[in-house]
Amino acid sequence: MLIQFNFKNFKSFREEATLDLSAAKMTEFSDRVVNVGSEKILPVAAIYGANASGKSSLIKAIRACVGMIFSSHNYNENTIFAFTPFKFGGIGKPSTFFIRFLLEGIEYEYSFELNKVEILKEALYYYPNGRRSLVFSRDETKGPDKKNIYEFRSVIRRPMDVAANTSKKTIFMSRASQI
Repeated sequence: MLIQFNFKNFKSFREEATLDLSAAKMTEFSDRVVNVGSEKILPVAAIYGANASGKSSLIKAIRACVGMIFSSHNYNENTIFAFTPFKFGGIGKPSTFFIRFLLEGIEYEYSFELNKVEILKEALYYYPNGRRSLVFSRDETKGPDKKNIYEFRSVIRRPMDVAANTSKKTIFMSRASQI
């Protein structure tokens, strides 16, 4: 279940934008919210606004994020990512995506940063006992050595096998799902 989606430098959004499904304090329809620990989550949201206010760009940002996760393992070294950064000052700067979600009762935070030609950073955290814990992180700016780029905790078995087969064009999560 999606809790929060953030993105930055994508289409008409230069600054960070957030779709937050956390329920505000409400008394009406309180039976329709989902309780996640002490937090209440909306199971559905409506996006509305004036024409040209960014509604379609939000949907395209979600699609671009999901597309990278599910398809980047297919990208070759000549691939240029099919997304548009903010046109007025955002071209050449990285775009970021962040997803906070709930899976089988455990909360996760997944993020990645990329430009048009490569993945720059990626991280996955989870809250197994209510405390934030790293699953893995990746920072391609730390040099060519995979041991310097990646940091893993014991949650993933044989992580360097996946890392060794993950190029700068590929999301680690996408590659891991294929191996």
